[in-house]
Amino acid sequence: MRTYTEPPRAIPVIDEVDVIVAGGGPSGLPAAVAAARQGASVCLIERYGFLGGMATAGLVAPILGHIRPKSAASVNNGLLKEIVERMHTLGGAPAWQTTCREGGIRFEAEAFKRVADMLVQEAGVRLLLHSWIADAIVEDGVIRGVIIENKSGRQAVLGRCVVDATGDADVAFRAGAFTRQGRSFDGRVQSMGIFFHLNGVAQVSKSQEAQATEQIRQRMVAGEFRFFDPNVANRQTMHREVFSPNMARWSGDPTDVRDLTQAELDIRQETWKLIEFLRAEAPGFEGCFPHPLATQVGARESRRILGDYVLTAQDVLERRKFADGVARGVWWVELHCPLGRSYPVHVCTIDCVAGEGCPYWKAEHAGEMLASSPPHDEEDDWFEIPYRSLMPQGVENLLVAGRCISASHQATAGIRVMGICAAIGQAAGTAAAISVLTDRQPRQIDVTALRQVLVQDGLLEDYFAH
Repeated sequence: MRTYTEPPRAIPVIDEVDVIVAGGGPSGLPAAVAAARQGASVCLIERYGFLGGMATAGLVAPILGHIRPKSAASVNNGLLKEIVERMHTLGGAPAWQTTCREGGIRFEAEAFKRVADMLVQEAGVRLLLHSWIADAIVEDGVIRGVIIENKSGRQAVLGRCVVDATGDADVAFRAGAFTRQGRSFDGRVQSMGIFFHLNGVAQVSKSQEAQATEQIRQRMVAGEFRFFDPNVANRQTMHREVFSPNMARWSGDPTDVRDLTQAELDIRQETWKLIEFLRAEAPGFEGCFPHPLATQVGARESRRILGDYVLTAQDVLERRKFADGVARGVWWVELHCPLGRSYPVHVCTIDCVAGEGCPYWKAEHAGEMLASSPPHDEEDDWFEIPYRSLMPQGVENLLVAGRCISASHQATAGIRVMGICAAIGQAAGTAAAISVLTDRQPRQIDVTALRQVLVQDGLLEDYFAH
């Protein structure tokens, strides 16, 4: 490959703060607000012109992973609850207790954006939108800040502690921390996908919804559509007259720009193929139209750090607790086929219908692969995320939040949903603030004191009673 040597240049330092949070999505937003509320000066850096990440740019709904399956009792009453309650006042989400009974949090992306704006401004967070993480500033194994790119050029932000909430471990990777990607067999990650809102369907009857779903399923069986789910009438936004299908699947590397580009092209093509079919052949859908498609393709997995503890699938499935647990979650190991196979393949398990036709199944079904894990088990319980899984090996003064924490390929499938990412983010931001305010590196802080703060802030409510 040909290379070009960039000439050295002086980069302006545009801000110096206690805590830098990279990424303003479901984990980065709570991280920034939590750190600021603890008294730290915070700079939040986001690549889009709005906050929310997959909740807004990705149109992903509902928010999942926040309640126990049988009792519908929440396991995360921290900033996530506040976000939902404030969206509710805007008419953009149900009341918190309603979301607990429904099992997932329906919401409107625009309400999420507005609430996020209010939260960061009220907390005094210094916000940089339209800014991309370009590099990390590391001295003697300690991160000192980040380099960003935006319309103003190349700039630097310095901080005493950094929280990587990019989802792809972009800061950790560029800082030289140890990272992994995909499964050990071939490095493949879970398949990508995209949400979109289908409008013009307010008058579609239940029987027409069912008929359209069956028509799509038949064409999936025939190989005419490459979806993993035929349910076009999915309703997960606040206002039920809009459908929010989650059907697409694409196999590739979310850290490879060529794969990302092709994924966008292919998924948009497949989505429009579906819309044209619905207009022509599905009764009631003649006037349907996409409004909108997600701003970007959604990655379920990419890089993840190698931390002081690697969360395992058994930790998730057995609902394990930890002495340094700082966030809770309830979800299953929903590992979308890394080969991108469509219907009837859904998740990667030993009882996958692909069987002998899948090289991974042939090699690993007797060893590494898991049996099917139902979305809702009979145990009214939760698992915990240990603080050690937020600290990458190889770099100091860096914490990681969201789906790129230290977890196995399979465990990542159980912690990647937004309700759990929000909890991890709040814990990471609180820890970052404690780190700088006590003048200790994140590995040196009093984790018991951290947990007590998280109890006070609602994230680990009743923690010590269990």
